[in-house]
Amino acid sequence: MMISPPNKPVEPISDERRAESLKATMAARSAGEPVRVFAYGSLLWDPCFAFHAKRRARLPGWVRRTCLWTVHARGSVENPGLFYGLDSEPAGACDGAVYVLSPDGLDEGLDQLWRREMHAGVYEPRWLKAETENGNLSVLTFVVNRDHPQYSGPIELERAAKYIASACGKFGSCTEYYVATLAALEREGLKDPELQSLVERVIALSAKAE
Repeated sequence: MMISPPNKPVEPISDERRAESLKATMAARSAGEPVRVFAYGSLLWDPCFAFHAKRRARLPGWVRRTCLWTVHARGSVENPGLFYGLDSEPAGACDGAVYVLSPDGLDEGLDQLWRREMHAGVYEPRWLKAETENGNLSVLTFVVNRDHPQYSGPIELERAAKYIASACGKFGSCTEYYVATLAALEREGLKDPELQSLVERVIALSAKAE
């Protein structure tokens, strides 16, 4: 069932709460493990940290799902948009990429990552196991917080496309976000048929509105 969008932008969490989240997450990292970040959406085409390696990966039990409202970054209260969350799906899997963060500037990179992904608390940081060509690796992920007011629940393609095609916010249009994500996946040699169908429908709606 679709949950209605918030009627005003959600307030960002405090610097103190964000710092506590980062500290607790890093304390839970396995000793000696490098920091690996799993990317499935905008981090694929716009990482905010220095890294020295990148490889394709699959995260079992989770899916890339259009399930988060945006009424500020890429939408507005009047024309809310939608963006991706990493949502639980026991039988599913999400294809993406894993970045291995550079030790030099690691603290700065993590700070930037937390300011971006944990801006309003819409995600929860977790260490999960991703499947890679080098075996199963522990990766830092940001999974959707289903209790957050920006959580929309699953939305069928046609309805989602209508929201996406008309939404634009501080960081640009919702359409740009989805087109860029699809292009980034294709550069990695990955396919997402649902995203492909969604982008095609959004582009068709946008052209029809012109």
